[in-house]
Amino acid sequence: MNRVEFLPERIRQWRLRRSRLIRQGCLLGTCLLAMLVLTFVRHGRIAQARGELTVLEDRVGNVQRQVGMIEPLERQMVELMIKKRIESELGSRTDCTAVLAELCRLMPPNMAMISLDLKTVELRAEAAKSGPVTAMRPSDGSSPGSAAVVRRVRLVMTGLAPTDVDVANFIGQLSASPLFEEVNMGYTKTVNFSGRSGREFQASCYLLR
Repeated sequence: MNRVEFLPERIRQWRLRRSRLIRQGCLLGTCLLAMLVLTFVRHGRIAQARGELTVLEDRVGNVQRQVGMIEPLERQMVELMIKKRIESELGSRTDCTAVLAELCRLMPPNMAMISLDLKTVELRAEAAKSGPVTAMRPSDGSSPGSAAVVRRVRLVMTGLAPTDVDVANFIGQLSASPLFEEVNMGYTKTVNFSGRSGREFQASCYLLR
């Protein structure tokens, strides 16, 4: 059975246009909704990317700070290696000028120094830590490096003083000085100097490391 349309042509065209507009509106709404969803997803990804970028920038800043610390650390390492070499090879970081200045400060005007001898000696490590230390000499063909040894700078001084009291006072001042360690008296004897009687003495000590 065929359907007979009694509506005017104008109304039929209007209905067709309305149907077409409804379909287009639905399609447009679907497209807008899809665009909103895509925009939301993109915003989420952009926020995540910004967060990752912030973390990476912090890491880059940390790396740059660490790289900036390399040069001063290398300088400190070189200085420490030099100090270690001085301590292990020379036995003391104190120079001769400081030793002479300290001796001049401690020695009274009525005393005179005849000779000074600074020498690096090898000592047994356990002896260097406790009690008086003695120079280590190789025995039975063994070398000093075969045992644990440390190097110290030993100062031997010979001088003249009017009396034994002056010598004792000078030795006491040497022992109290922070520059010298383990001050030991060697000998004292009576000598004639420029027609006068005096006391010649010899003392030894180790310089501070």
